[in-house]
Amino acid sequence: MSSLDSSAWPPVHMVETESDLLRAINTWRSAPVLGMDTESNSFHAYHEKLCLLQVSTHNEDWIVDPLALGDSLEAVLGILADPEIVKVFHSAEYDMMLLAHGLGAKVRGLFDTQVAMTLLKHKKTGLAALLESFYGVKPSKKEQRSDWGKRPLTSRQVEYARTDTHFLVDLHTRLIDELKDAGLTEACLGECDRLEREVLPPREPDPEGWKRLKGAKTLTPSQAARLRALFQWREGLGAQRDVPVFKILPNPALLSLARKPPREINEMARSEGMGWKLAKRHGAALMEVLQSSRGEEISDHFPKKVDPAERRRRRIRRENLEALKDWRKKTAVTLDLPSERLFHRRHLEKIAKELPQNSEALMRTIQMNDWQRETLERSLLQLLASLPNPEKNNEHNS
Repeated sequence: MSSLDSSAWPPVHMVETESDLLRAINTWRSAPVLGMDTESNSFHAYHEKLCLLQVSTHNEDWIVDPLALGDSLEAVLGILADPEIVKVFHSAEYDMMLLAHGLGAKVRGLFDTQVAMTLLKHKKTGLAALLESFYGVKPSKKEQRSDWGKRPLTSRQVEYARTDTHFLVDLHTRLIDELKDAGLTEACLGECDRLEREVLPPREPDPEGWKRLKGAKTLTPSQAARLRALFQWREGLGAQRDVPVFKILPNPALLSLARKPPREINEMARSEGMGWKLAKRHGAALMEVLQSSRGEEISDHFPKKVDPAERRRRRIRRENLEALKDWRKKTAVTLDLPSERLFHRRHLEKIAKELPQNSEALMRTIQMNDWQRETLERSLLQLLASLPNPEKNNEHNS
C-alpha cells in the first residue's frame, strides 16, 4: 500500500461565498450520486458545530465552509432532501445528527458505505481500511481530531477533508454491484432508510450527569454533594469558554476532590488527576466551589431499594431482552448476516418494553423497513407470543 498522493487530482473547489455555493449546487443537481462528509469541532469546543461539508462527484471535490457562509448554507437543503440524488456517506449516523441539528437538514437518498461493508461481511469497515482495500492508498490519520473550527484551514486539513469523499462515488458503484450479487440490496437500503429517519439527538448538558461518573455511587452524601458542585462548575465553565470539559478538569480529579477536599491549593495539587498546572489555573475557583457545598448532602445517588414485585418485573424484562438478543443472534447466523444489521439494540429494548403481539403493534413500537417485515416479522412475533408479560402476575415459560 502507498501513502496518499493527491497531487494528480484536479484542484479542490473551496466554497466560501454564496456565489461559490450556488455554482456548486448547479453542478450537484445534475449528478446522480454525490459523496458527502462533515467535520465538526467536537474535540475542541463545548458547543459543537458543523465546520465543514465535503462533497464529491465522480471527478470533482468541493469543501464547503459553513463558518464563512452562515445562513447562506441553507441553499444546500434542497440537494440534501432530494431522494433522486444519492448521498454517499461513510458511517453516516453522526453526520445525520450534525446536519439535522446544525443546519435543519433532512437527508434523503442516503447510502452508507459502512452499512454495505458490514452486510457484505468485510472484516474491516473503517474508511481508511476501505481506501486501502479498494484503491491501494493509505490516508494520513494526523488530522482526525483536528480543530475544524479554526481558520484558515491548513493544506493538510484540506487534503484530509477531500480524501474523505473523493472515492465515495466510485465506492458506491462497486458496493452496489456486490450487494446485488449477494442479494442484499434491499437490506442495505432499508438500514439506510432507518438512518435517515432515526436521527440521534444532539448532546445536551445534563446537570445531573455527575451521577454517571465511575465511582459516584460509592460516595457518602456529603461527598456526593461536593461532586455535584464540582461537576456543575466544570459544565458551566466549559459552556462559558466554549471548551470541552475534559480539557478543563478530568473526571478522576473531580472524584478525588469530592472524596477528600483539600485544605489548600498545595494539597490540591497532590490530588489524583490534578497536578500543579491545573491547581494553579483553577485552584481558587475550586476551593470556592468546595466551600460553597459545605454542609450539603445528597443521598439519591445510591441504588434505591426495590420491592419484590418490581424486582420480579425488572428480572422478566432483562430475561425478555436476552431472549430477543438470542433470537437476533441465531437469526443472523441463519441469514449469514451480522446481527446488528437485523435490529439495533435500542430497537430490541423498545420491543422488550412494549411486547407487541401483532404486526400493527410491532409497527407502532418500531419502524420496520420492507426487508425486515418480509424476513423477520413472523419469527419475531412468534417469539414475542411466548415471552412472559412483566406486568402480569402469572409467569409462563416458552
